[in-house]
Amino acid sequence: MPRFPKAAFLVALFLVAVPTPNAAQAWQGDTPVEPGQTFTARIVEVTDGDTFGVRRSIGGTVTIRLHGVDAPESAQPYGRAATRAARRYVGGKDVRVAVEEIGRYGRAVARVEVQGGDLGGMLIRDGHGWYYEQYAPNETKYARLERQARNEGRGLWSRANPIPPWEWRDRTSGPGETSVEDRDCGDFDTQPEAQRFFERHRSDSSGGDPHNLDGDGDGEACESLPGG
Repeated sequence: MPRFPKAAFLVALFLVAVPTPNAAQAWQGDTPVEPGQTFTARIVEVTDGDTFGVRRSIGGTVTIRLHGVDAPESAQPYGRAATRAARRYVGGKDVRVAVEEIGRYGRAVARVEVQGGDLGGMLIRDGHGWYYEQYAPNETKYARLERQARNEGRGLWSRANPIPPWEWRDRTSGPGETSVEDRDCGDFDTQPEAQRFFERHRSDSSGGDPHNLDGDGDGEACESLPGG
């Protein structure tokens, strides 16, 4: 058996260990996906108005950050209303996901189609989010839908001087990724949804329960919700 040169072995090991530029890094245990990939899935978690957990029809879960939309953060005015609106559109429904890119924190940035409609456009049209022009500069349809919602005072535009989420994050979190705002059991529709959120975020406090969803400390979050 021929000897494998040490230098060649190290080169081969390096090539295997280093991911390709377009490869997605799994977000908190998510199934890796890549830009350009499309798949059908079911919404299993609505984190806020623009972030969702989906379970693919072929298996695996993925965290989706909606392309071209920035919804109010949960802690800012209209934030929970935007989350409830998103749940009405997609909660528990089958969707088609088209991955646009992998964000800087490893999440899949994607378009989501639900019942034949574009979720991003629906949210902006009804005043549940801003058009995120910085990251989707060519979405002229979204810009038009936002103008219409603003002019007609829909959703968040019924409020005086609503603060864009990116400004809110700058004021409250400083540089770096935004932390998850405080949640309680009333923010979830079912116990399994609360459980997924609990398991995903309890590591934020070294394995604790930063959102106090597990009142009796038995590892089961929001046990009074349906499905518990």
